[in-house]
This record gives sequence, C-alpha cells and structure tokens, in this order.
Amino acid sequence: MGSLTVRNIEDDVKAALRLRAARRGVSMESEVRDILRQAAREALPLPENDDEREARIARILSFGQPPLPSFDLKAFSDALSDGTE
Repeated sequence: MGSLTVRNIEDDVKAALRLRAARRGVSMESEVRDILRQAAREALPLPENDDEREARIARILSFGQPPLPSFDLKAFSDALSDGTE
C-alpha cells in the first residue's frame, strides 16, 4: 500500500476529524483513510481511450446551450448600413 502525507491542515479541520473518528471508535488515520476511500469511489473513472473521451466530451457539451448558427458579421453590418435589414 502507498502512503500519503497531508500538511498544513487547519486546526479546526483536524479537530473535526479527531471528533469524527472518536465517534466511530477508530483512529484519526483510519477515519481519513475511509473518507479518502469513499471520495475515490465517487470519482468518475478516467476515459480509457480516445473514443470514450470524445463521447464524454460530446455528452458534456450536450448539456449546454445549442450553438448559435454561424453568420457573416460583415454582410450583416453592411446590410444594416444600407438599410436593407
């Protein structure tokens, strides 16, 4: 197993972790391991190949607004100047 060192944890966060661990009757280290394990399970897996990556990008983009149709800004501006639009 690997190890991980986390530095500069705020005192209130450390105290909350200690309290949380005590409520469960486990060490603070065990509590942090459980929190990290749960967070890692909830994370989305990374795409394994380009096709999967492209499919994920397409899905994410589908949540947004539909793209505006392209138009010729110069022609539009010229038409406004001519009074035809």
